[in-house]
Amino acid sequence: MEIDSVQKYLDIIEKLKHNYTYEEPACPNILFPKQVYMPKFIFRGHGDHENYKILPGIFRTHNPPHGVIATMYSQMEYHVLHDFISEACRYVKDVSVSDIPAWLEIAQHFGVPTRLLDFTENPLVALYFACSDLTDRQASVWIINEFAYNKIFFNEAVTVSAEISQRRITRIITDEIVYYNSRNCNDASYVQYPWIYKPCYREERMNLQSSIFMLWGARRQELTSFMESKYFMSDENDIKNQEYGVICNILIPGDKKRELLEQLNLCGINEKFIYPGLDGVGRFIKQKYSDRGSK
Repeated sequence: MEIDSVQKYLDIIEKLKHNYTYEEPACPNILFPKQVYMPKFIFRGHGDHENYKILPGIFRTHNPPHGVIATMYSQMEYHVLHDFISEACRYVKDVSVSDIPAWLEIAQHFGVPTRLLDFTENPLVALYFACSDLTDRQASVWIINEFAYNKIFFNEAVTVSAEISQRRITRIITDEIVYYNSRNCNDASYVQYPWIYKPCYREERMNLQSSIFMLWGARRQELTSFMESKYFMSDENDIKNQEYGVICNILIPGDKKRELLEQLNLCGINEKFIYPGLDGVGRFIKQKYSDRGSK
């Protein structure tokens, strides 16, 4: 799937939503005769499709050699986060130093390598990030069907309770970061796969970007390595994998990035929106006049 306009991009997303909406008959003696499953998409854009891996920063930055046990890696990860908390706690006074999930999110927000990966619920925000580098490299937007993902990898119903989500987040952080146990990732008691959740929006940027996080579990592998071929979604008319559609990507030619950014600007998606405050205003003015000079 490849696009050259915002409209075509949105058309593909609508087609995917249509393709992966399906019905299942209810069990006997249930009040409602059928259950309708509609996709819930989250998005991540990146400017270099060929070289990018869907993998958190700490695993990309410090990739252990094959055979290194989880303990050695988790020790390093804990120290990265602990050092950040030690340095940043005097600036962030409303978060307890013992609230590790909150500090993990704060560290991610300020560029510290963590096991979190940013996604968004807004497809236009993801497209902006895919195009914003303005290089000639092919870009892409990855799309995850959160409902299908949770059903396949966690055997969860369509709606996951806040209690279940918080329990999984706490378990991953406790096992993988805080205690860095010596058991390896094949231990069935570990949360194996990345967990998707919506964080508390502590600042306006997260709100405007409609932030969603994926928190990696015991398996320190890129997301696509978990995916069988039947899990990839398609915008074709005749599909066979409605119940299994989890992931796909939309490609963006490098020479279309500037044009797409101009279209996004007409939709109100620009530096001012993505980065609220003076930082975003400065970026917006710089981009506005550099565009003018290039025409």
